[in-house]
Amino acid sequence: MSQKGLIYSLVSEATVFVLAEHTLLWYSQYTAVQCLQKLPFKQQQIFLVVYDETVGSNVPFVFLERVKDDFKQHYAVSIKNAEAHPFGDEHDEDDLIKFEDLSSIAYNLDREFGPRLKEHMQYCKSHPEEISKLSKLKTR
Repeated sequence: MSQKGLIYSLVSEATVFVLAEHTLLWYSQYTAVQCLQKLPFKQQQIFLVVYDETVGSNVPFVFLERVKDDFKQHYAVSIKNAEAHPFGDEHDEDDLIKFEDLSSIAYNLDREFGPRLKEHMQYCKSHPEEISKLSKLKTR
């Protein structure tokens, strides 16, 4: 059975650690992680969506904008005030972040922000006319 629309979304710390994700099809996760690893740049946060091409490009871009705004609204203070790493566990001042600490960052926000990704995906699917209007406003 073919899924149409937004299939998989994630928020990642740089190109290394998925912080939160939501998927409708398990195999899309593999594709997304492969894409992450091939990015030529290192951003602090990456927002990614895998979608069926029949939805066009407006819905995914509006979705990504909504997710980015929501994520920054919830976590901007944590990111701004973080000394070592905003989503990891507490570290001693003199400690460098070790691999074990970094691995604890992966999926650290999945329980908290994963459902938000799902909500945004469902909203975009359920309100195509509003999404279309928003995309037209953003292109002006």
